[in-house]
Amino acid sequence: MAGWPYNTIAWLNLRAAKLSAHPLCEACLLRGRTVLAKAVDHIVAIAKGGPAFPPLAGLMSMCEACHNAKTNAVDHPNASGFRRALKGYDVDGNPIAGWD
Repeated sequence: MAGWPYNTIAWLNLRAAKLSAHPLCEACLLRGRTVLAKAVDHIVAIAKGGPAFPPLAGLMSMCEACHNAKTNAVDHPNASGFRRALKGYDVDGNPIAGWD
């Protein structure tokens, strides 16, 4: 976490509120796994037009591995857009859809 808005009190409060409301990784829950979230991700990256301080529904609680995978597949400046943001299958065997 570096730079604006991540170094603001507003972001720290929003992040804490999201982790309090959803303390588990939302992507892992889709796979039937219970993993504590350590990151809060903008579903639509700021660099791609998303708001810096969205409502909680515009954020996703994620573990480090899921956050890194989603960022590399969707948010990274060199992302092709052809990769699924989140790999794996949900508890019913369906591919997990991305949030891009």
